[in-house]
Amino acid sequence: MNIYFGIPSGSQVNIEEKETSRRLISAMSALPCHTRDFTTDDPYPFEAVKGTPSLIHAFNVAKAGIQCLKLAEKSRLPLVISCSGLDVYADIFIPGLKAQLQETFAGAARIIVPYPSMARFIKARIQANLNFEVISPGVLPVSNDFDFPRENFGLEEQDRIILLEGGMLPAKNLLFAIHSLDKIAADYPNLKLVMFDQPFDTNYRKKVEIEASTRPWVKILPRPESEILPFVYKMAEIAINVSHAEGYNPFLLNMMATGRPVLASDIHGNNAYIRNEAIFAENGNGYLYSTSPGPSTYEKIHDAEDFSEKLKYLLDNPDKAREIGDRAKATVTKGYSTQKEIYLHLQLYKSIIS
Repeated sequence: MNIYFGIPSGSQVNIEEKETSRRLISAMSALPCHTRDFTTDDPYPFEAVKGTPSLIHAFNVAKAGIQCLKLAEKSRLPLVISCSGLDVYADIFIPGLKAQLQETFAGAARIIVPYPSMARFIKARIQANLNFEVISPGVLPVSNDFDFPRENFGLEEQDRIILLEGGMLPAKNLLFAIHSLDKIAADYPNLKLVMFDQPFDTNYRKKVEIEASTRPWVKILPRPESEILPFVYKMAEIAINVSHAEGYNPFLLNMMATGRPVLASDIHGNNAYIRNEAIFAENGNGYLYSTSPGPSTYEKIHDAEDFSEKLKYLLDNPDKAREIGDRAKATVTKGYSTQKEIYLHLQLYKSIIS
C-alpha cells in the first residue's frame, strides 16, 4: 500500500492535523506500507516520487479535504477524510462553505470520526449518503522516569498551575477563562494560569496578550515540541478546556493521560471523553461545566459561575482532584491505545483498496 496523507498547508492553526498524520506515518514506516505526507499547496504531489499511490487520506475536511477530493478525482484514487473537529462544528456554519463540504463528504470513500456523536452531527446537517468509520485517537504513554525543572519554563515550585491548552484561537475561548479566574485569583496567591502561544489567530492573540499583560497570574509560554508537552502537562495541578467547539481533541486526552484532573466545557469533543463527576459521583474521570446554545453558529454561552465553583472545588480538595485524575489516566490507558488506532487505520485502508 502507498498511502498519501494530505495535510493543511501553511497556517499554524493546523497543529492537531499535523501531529495526527505524523504519528500515523511514524508507526506505519515500520510496516509493509509506504507513506508520504504532502501539503495541500502541492499542485500534484505524485510527480516527485516513484510508485503509484493507492489512496489519499486528508486531515480536516475543509482545509485539506476539498483540495484532496480534486486530486483524488484527477488521479482516480479513493479518498479518506479524517474530521478533526472545528471543520465539523465550526466550518459547517460558514456561509458558502457548506455546499463544498457536502460535495467533499459525498466524494469520500470513508469519513473517519473519533466518536459516534460526531457522525450523527454530520448526518443531521449534510444531506448525502455518507460512509463513516469511528476510530478513537491513540495516545502515547507518558514516561514517569523524568521531569523537566519548572524553572526551564519560567515557573516556580510553589505555583499552582492551571493549564489551558489549545492555542490562541477564538474557538478556544481563552478570554472566558481569564475573566472567570479574575473572580477567584485573589483567593489563591500562587495560582498561575498557563497557556501556549500557538496555534493562533493574530487578532485574537492580540486581545489575549492585552488581557494577560495586566494580570501577573497569567503566563503565556512558547509552545514546546510535542515530545516535551507531556512533561509540561505533568506540572499542572488542574487542566481546563473552555472551548466553544472541539472534535478530535488530542490535547484533552493527552492531559488526561498524565493523570491531571480536567474541568471542561460541556460540548461535543469534551463530553465524548469526560464522564462528569458531578453526575456520576465517585465514578467520573473529570468535570464538565454547563454551556447552552449561543445566538449563532458554533459559539456557546458558558456558565461562568458553574465553571468557577467546580474549579474552586478542585483547588480546595487536592486529594479528590488526584483521585479523579487517576481515573482519567485509567480511561485513556484502557481505551485510547496507538496500537489499536494504527490497526484500525490499516484495516480500513485494506478494505477500500482491495
